[in-house]
Amino acid sequence: MVGSSFFVSADQPNGACWPFSTDQLTDTISRLWPGSALAGGHGSVVEMDICVDDRTLTFDWDAAHQVLRFPDQDPLAEPARIVHRLLREVAPDVPVVWWTECDATLEPIVLSPDPETFIREFVG
Repeated sequence: MVGSSFFVSADQPNGACWPFSTDQLTDTISRLWPGSALAGGHGSVVEMDICVDDRTLTFDWDAAHQVLRFPDQDPLAEPARIVHRLLREVAPDVPVVWWTECDATLEPIVLSPDPETFIREFVG
């Protein structure tokens, strides 16, 4: 599936929504991953280069649709770890779904307290 993108959002079809603003999201990213670069992109999209150890991982936040997007990459565990930590900070009790660009089937994911369990379930 390399070349595809992953999308993560609140489970909107079942009435869930994110309780945070774009500013709260970007402030949390800056606090958790100092040195990360955040820039307004096209329209309501915020481009985020999140620095983790010696890697930079690219994410986009689409504020209009309330969706976090990141490209498929190897290993997928690292972006999954970022998603877990970020959502545990800003929306720990919100039901979450994810899907891929290739298959728009919404898959629920449990935001378990243990990041390794979350990563295993996300990566598959």
